[in-house]
Amino acid sequence: MVRRNRAFYASVAPFFAIFVAFSIFPVVFSFYLGLSDWDGFSEPEFVGLANYSRALQDPVFQKAIWNTLYLWFWSTILTVGLALGLAVMVNEYVLGGKTYFRLVFLLPLLVAPAIAAILLRVFFTSNGGIVNMLVGAAQGQPSYFNWLASEFWIKPLVVLLVIWRWTGWHMIIFLAGLQSIPRDIYEAARMDGVGRWAIFSRITLPLLFPSLAFSIITATLGGVQMFDEPFVLTQGQGGTNNSTTTLGMYLYATAFSQFDFGLGAAVSWYIFAAVVAFTLLHRSITKRLGA
Repeated sequence: MVRRNRAFYASVAPFFAIFVAFSIFPVVFSFYLGLSDWDGFSEPEFVGLANYSRALQDPVFQKAIWNTLYLWFWSTILTVGLALGLAVMVNEYVLGGKTYFRLVFLLPLLVAPAIAAILLRVFFTSNGGIVNMLVGAAQGQPSYFNWLASEFWIKPLVVLLVIWRWTGWHMIIFLAGLQSIPRDIYEAARMDGVGRWAIFSRITLPLLFPSLAFSIITATLGGVQMFDEPFVLTQGQGGTNNSTTTLGMYLYATAFSQFDFGLGAAVSWYIFAAVVAFTLLHRSITKRLGA
């Protein structure tokens, strides 16, 4: 059987070899590392669940969990809400040129996170920043407030960066969902005297739920794994007192700065567990709502 089909097996063998080498092996090896103490040079030493316990007891890891939840919640709520509002306005009030709006709102995704963070730092830098100039002009005296060093304000700045980059992408999803809703439904509702808010809440939102659910779960998965925006905005430092250190940044610091690959692997499995939990929760909610 194998000899007869050796040409077929030879043609598919490279794919399976690459899949095992770059997909299966890293997963298995990371699970092994999570149970080991390894600095990348010496022989790995089996330590069981010590890395998982050590991560939970680390105050920086606990703060990274809180930061991740904070950034995920506000970035998801604001990004999805703003994207939905923009999609509704474009769909209702823009008769022509919808392709132009899609292009314009997708442009931020073409800007590298490092460039976007540099631009944001120019706006909020303490010495000569545009925002401080406006604040100084409003209060009648120069302002030198260090926004980027503030434990409170650095989080909203990260959220602002996420909103700027991803609102357009979510808007495209909602716009596609809105355009798939038959116009006859709206016309029948208006003939029956149904108001705009009732049409939106009782017709648009229920029919748009699949797009809304997809948008929320993708934003959630991105929020749990958030790395680029806080990393480049704080230049890899995590802000004052780790005020913007996320789980992704904590993993990077432990594995590639401290060379504690065992702890880094354990953290990666915590992130994986969070992603699976959110995915299962999304699936359960969509099943109950019949989406």
